[in-house]
Amino acid sequence: MNVGWALPLVIVMQTRSASMLPRPVAWAAQSPRPAVCQGAPGLWQVSRQALLARRCRELSRGQALLFAAPDKARVRAQALLVEAPEWAEARVLRGRASLRLGDTTTALADLAPLLADDGGNVPDPFALLDGGRAALAQKDLALAARFYRALGSRAALLPDRTQQVTAYIEIAAALLASQTAPVDDVLAYLREARRRSAGSGFTGLCASLTAVAWATQGREAEAQGALSEVTDPDALAGFETGRDVWLPDGMLHAVLGLVWEREQPELSATHFQALAQSALGSTAVGKLATRSHSRGAKAPKRVAR
Repeated sequence: MNVGWALPLVIVMQTRSASMLPRPVAWAAQSPRPAVCQGAPGLWQVSRQALLARRCRELSRGQALLFAAPDKARVRAQALLVEAPEWAEARVLRGRASLRLGDTTTALADLAPLLADDGGNVPDPFALLDGGRAALAQKDLALAARFYRALGSRAALLPDRTQQVTAYIEIAAALLASQTAPVDDVLAYLREARRRSAGSGFTGLCASLTAVAWATQGREAEAQGALSEVTDPDALAGFETGRDVWLPDGMLHAVLGLVWEREQPELSATHFQALAQSALGSTAVGKLATRSHSRGAKAPKRVAR
């Protein structure tokens, strides 16, 4: 069933609550700590309490090491899986640690089960974000789009605004690249990213991706309007080498090709050529590579903001 009609309502609800801290219940629902590790055990669990408590401590320690020492986090996760191969939370931890170690094959294999519709716990939004990134690294756009679709409005549960902004940008870019959602959904996610982006360094990327989305629909006036908000086009090149935000292969070439189209047509042509040769070459985004580079001598004046 198509639930795209509900997206604007979800975004509105997020906007109304953006200035308030998430409720403790919401945070608990999104916690990566498994339910079996929370609260006091029932009587039938008493005999297993010591073993369970030790495993939960090991899982917690592994999660604490995830960002600073992912190699150690993966070792702990692997040890837990040797003891309890069915423990999904340990497998997720191993997948997230593997992503940070550059082992995207293992990461994707461990995180893909999060998408199974088994009626289990709602996945942690961080884990879904990592799943989408692992799929992008493996150039599996369809699977990446599924992860990012599942993340959706849960991106608002990420703990700080910069993480929320990057998540919304990645959701929009993945959906645009995979052509699995109406452009209105893509634009809604980009609007939400832009709303939260003040001071984050991502405002120009939000605006330029918005221009790409409009351009794929042939909406040239709207595309140029979005481009007029890109006040520092040189800063966009920094996203080519950084890992602050993960974009589908070729998407940044679409952005830079469009941004430099009028002011530096030769540079624009270089990026459009790379776009045509990327995995997006046959998509609506890839078709931007065929645009004429003689649309006028000067771009619309960029407005300082």
